[in-house]
Amino acid sequence: MPLNFNTFFRFRPPMKLLLRTTFIFLILSISGFVFADESWQKTDWTPIFQGIDTATGQADVPRLMRVYAMRIDLKADGIGFFSTPRAEDGFDFKVKETVRETVPQFLEKHALQAAFNANFYSPFSAQTIRTSGPSVLRGLAVSQGQIVSKNEKGWPVFLVFKDNRAEIADIQEEGTEPPDEVETAVAGNRILVDQGVVVQQTNQDVHPRTAVGVSQDSHYVYFVVIDGRQPGYSDGASYRETGQWLVLFGAWNGINLDGGGSTTMAIRSAEGKAKVLNTPSGQDGNPTNYRHNGNSIGIRAKLLAP
Repeated sequence: MPLNFNTFFRFRPPMKLLLRTTFIFLILSISGFVFADESWQKTDWTPIFQGIDTATGQADVPRLMRVYAMRIDLKADGIGFFSTPRAEDGFDFKVKETVRETVPQFLEKHALQAAFNANFYSPFSAQTIRTSGPSVLRGLAVSQGQIVSKNEKGWPVFLVFKDNRAEIADIQEEGTEPPDEVETAVAGNRILVDQGVVVQQTNQDVHPRTAVGVSQDSHYVYFVVIDGRQPGYSDGASYRETGQWLVLFGAWNGINLDGGGSTTMAIRSAEGKAKVLNTPSGQDGNPTNYRHNGNSIGIRAKLLAP
């Protein structure tokens, strides 16, 4: 199960994991959800940097879904995570934690190889999503070992430790701080996958989605973005469907990050510029009018060998 800060290193023993896995298979079979369903398809992984691979997915039922996934090998040489740091001027936990910027701006500014939108944030309005300015994040955010935003109960987090281990943690108490060993962290609004099980959700709304997960052996991190609000191309996904995509690509635990018009996956091109791989829903019908988000998370990696 996702870790929590009160019992941070409580893992299930192997026999329980085996029994749990068998139970998961039976439940999925009974529910009728089978990843081998030909209507849900994904491509093979393609390396783009050392330790970073990409793949895509698509489905036509229950609606159009166009999906982009990235797999990060935590053991690959040169892999490192980085998230938006504290605002340089006037930092305040309740007023100005970060300065809004687009995912492409974040990637280029910090010389990253890949980047995604991360925490939910405020203020949120037609004006703020188009402009830079002070932002306050929801849930925990840590950049280079420094807390940027304090955790909130019910806002689970994706953690990367100084030794490049990664975990999903479930926040059980308000105000509990992460261990000193945490180097990078971002938060979402709910757990989507718990030990390989797609969590049932009462909210069935369909939107563009961004999610992050970790493999069972903690070897890989997976980012999944699903385009939406674009009839004829991609309608979006529910929380449950987003969890299903996470599991299909390889995640064992996973959370939902900010989505909607914020959903963005970018990589660094050969020219050193940001290249957005998905098609964000955009504002005013312009998919290249990228949203200014409260924070982002990115990955540093080495170039592929020639």
